[in-house]
Amino acid sequence: MKTNEQPLKEDTIMELKEDFMVSPSGDSEPTLRTAHFLKPIASSIDEPPFKLDQFSSTSSSVFEPNECPLETHFHGWHYTPKKWVSWVDKLQQKYESVWRKAGIFEAIISTKCYIHRNYNLIFRVVEKWCSETNTFVFPFGEATITLEDVMVLGGYPVIGDPVFISLEDKEMREVENKLILPFKQLTTDRKQRGARTTLWMDIFIDKGSEIEHEAFLVTWLSLFVFPHKYSFVKTSFFPIAVHLSRGNSIALAPAVLATIYKDLTLFNKTIVDLSKHLVGGDTYPLEVTLKSPFYLVQIWVWERFKNLQPQPMLINLEDPFLFRWHKVKPLIIDNVKMALDLAIDDFLWRPYVRYSDKCELFYPNDEIFVPFKKDLDTKIISFVICLRVSELVGFDSIEQYLPHRVAMQFGIDQDVPGYVARFNETKYIAWKNYCRPIYDKN
Repeated sequence: MKTNEQPLKEDTIMELKEDFMVSPSGDSEPTLRTAHFLKPIASSIDEPPFKLDQFSSTSSSVFEPNECPLETHFHGWHYTPKKWVSWVDKLQQKYESVWRKAGIFEAIISTKCYIHRNYNLIFRVVEKWCSETNTFVFPFGEATITLEDVMVLGGYPVIGDPVFISLEDKEMREVENKLILPFKQLTTDRKQRGARTTLWMDIFIDKGSEIEHEAFLVTWLSLFVFPHKYSFVKTSFFPIAVHLSRGNSIALAPAVLATIYKDLTLFNKTIVDLSKHLVGGDTYPLEVTLKSPFYLVQIWVWERFKNLQPQPMLINLEDPFLFRWHKVKPLIIDNVKMALDLAIDDFLWRPYVRYSDKCELFYPNDEIFVPFKKDLDTKIISFVICLRVSELVGFDSIEQYLPHRVAMQFGIDQDVPGYVARFNETKYIAWKNYCRPIYDKN
């Protein structure tokens, strides 16, 4: 359902009430205590229901992932070019402070990592995906990749301007025009269907160009953040790159998560269609193309499922989280589906608490109330945004974000989640819903 209604000013995030609570595994007696619930909470059996995809929670494919006839293209998952790594090292010396100001330092440095792909694991996890709720449906409950995961694991900023921002400043528009010139040179060649990032990098690396930094950021966006099938440079990234080069924050996390949700839905639907055709039909989908940084799905599984986690690398305190999994070999699991289904005691709802020394603002030793102020720390505001339902605006889709369905991933109690209307009529309405004011005083 689409609507252009605006949320009420009573739009608070959490509700506290005395209630009888049980452990997630249900192996304890109910305890009366003060519970913290993420809103909205279902208040009536007459609320419009979410329809959990039956395939995601109860079925399995009729074939083994490594033996199925489905060809899967992961365009956001590839070896990092050596010249890219050297370019990162070179520009870091000059622009690290700018990258930190824009909130993209860890995301850029993380591109030096290589994550070994475990297709069997990915396939079985995608089978659990429900497109109605944008969650994985496991026997022990729902879980999902949240803005917190994209922020912590990917290093992408949650707050900032939208990805569809334009350039109003004259000087910034002049820089954009300077980027367009080499782009046109590459695209006028009839043998080229677009401006490939490899050729784009050759134009700027070690050439002393005055727009090298902006060109570098365009490459980063094209290769790693919003990758294209043919690794083409896209002009729609030029305004973002110009803003980031000046330390202006762009909310990349919601856009990245929107592309991951979209790919999860596409992948899951393809698996369902393939299973149906193999059972009773003679035609079936042969391939699926994923355009998001899909390696984050695998990293999400490794961080949360102890029984599926290989031994991570030891990293320094200042290293990005992704370095824990650089070149780590996946475990060989005989039955991944069973391991996922029986992981009630092996699933970590809050894995990042173990690294509280890296994220002390998010995970203090004791819970505290933080009085809201207009100049509240951006990290705390980012965490608050991770907690509330919203719309995620991507380049080619708008996805619904429903953290109240997975409240335990934030250390909060789980109640029956309430229905959430859509605010996705346009990207502007959706974005206004995402960055709506914070009304909670604490």
